[in-house]
Amino acid sequence: MKTTLIILVLLFSSSVFADDISDFEIEGMSIGDSALDFFSEKQIKENTWDYYDDKTFTPVQMDGPLFFETYNAIDFSYKTQDTKYKIQSLSGVLFYNDNIKDCYHKMDEIIIELKRIFKNAKFYDKQTSGHPNDPEGSKGKSTITDAFFSLESGDIIVACYDYSKKHGSQDHLNVAIDSREFAEWLKNKAYN
Repeated sequence: MKTTLIILVLLFSSSVFADDISDFEIEGMSIGDSALDFFSEKQIKENTWDYYDDKTFTPVQMDGPLFFETYNAIDFSYKTQDTKYKIQSLSGVLFYNDNIKDCYHKMDEIIIELKRIFKNAKFYDKQTSGHPNDPEGSKGKSTITDAFFSLESGDIIVACYDYSKKHGSQDHLNVAIDSREFAEWLKNKAYN
């Protein structure tokens, strides 16, 4: 049975507990689903990005398809050689235009709910760090505040991105679900 994980309102009964990240959905998608069930191959290829040094996984960013009900954008990654485009990482993105305080408030609500659901997860509380891609001369002005839950099947990360004016990106909340394989690759190989 899959449970939908949404940002605006998390609707779970108090009896719902989980140990496997593939039980959760973001906009109807789950880890292990084929992206072809939601997007055409053409859409996937047109929205592919190339920002990892290691090419084991391919990232895709989809902004605002009509079936999105909660998020402004969805990001996902699949194994580059996988012709079925099986989702290995999935993120829901909600934009906050110059209103980072609301992002932090929503982040706190989500963390409370995830703690209730993922009773057996190892929880790493919020930490704030400088964004590694701040433009020269503004290092440390853009920040990432994140918390994450680690399970045997993968990780869930909740993060608020607060960008400086010079950076130019849009402040946002990101709820990411990563398979264990993707999480280990991201930590150890993606940027080598």
